[in-house]
Amino acid sequence: MIDKYYVQPDDELEDMQPQLKRALEMSDEDFAKLSPEVRNLFAARRKLGHSWLDDYEVVVEVTSNGGGCTCGVTPGQRVVFDMRHKVKTALSDAPLCVHMLSPILSIFYMTFDRAAEGLNPMTCIWRYHECPHTGGDHGASKARTYVYLRRADTHEVVEDRIIGPAAEP
Repeated sequence: MIDKYYVQPDDELEDMQPQLKRALEMSDEDFAKLSPEVRNLFAARRKLGHSWLDDYEVVVEVTSNGGGCTCGVTPGQRVVFDMRHKVKTALSDAPLCVHMLSPILSIFYMTFDRAAEGLNPMTCIWRYHECPHTGGDHGASKARTYVYLRRADTHEVVEDRIIGPAAEP
């Protein structure tokens, strides 16, 4: 039996090309050069739908700052990223502190792959982080953050381990 997500040799992924080209900044020529293996990987993402990159956001919310964070972050402030890992400045109110955000890089290395496969990239392991900048107080003033996934349209927090395409209106 052939897997329904397997790409046939003549499948040009027409239904996915516009979204993939935009998301990955590919030209028509780049897309034409994709190997059958890469096409198979993209075809497997059909089960999630084409809009997942726009359906979700990664939110880094400050939970504490120890009272002396030198960047000035305060509990409740957020930095919101789209699934392409770009800051959504209109939805963010925390200062962009490299110390606070550096631990979040590990999430970005895996979010795209996990979400593309329909899995929530925020597992229990990856939710809580702290600033690596210890300072003279031995870390007592470190900012601590909670990272979560939410729907871009409703801002509803997504706790499900398996995510899916947006419901059709």
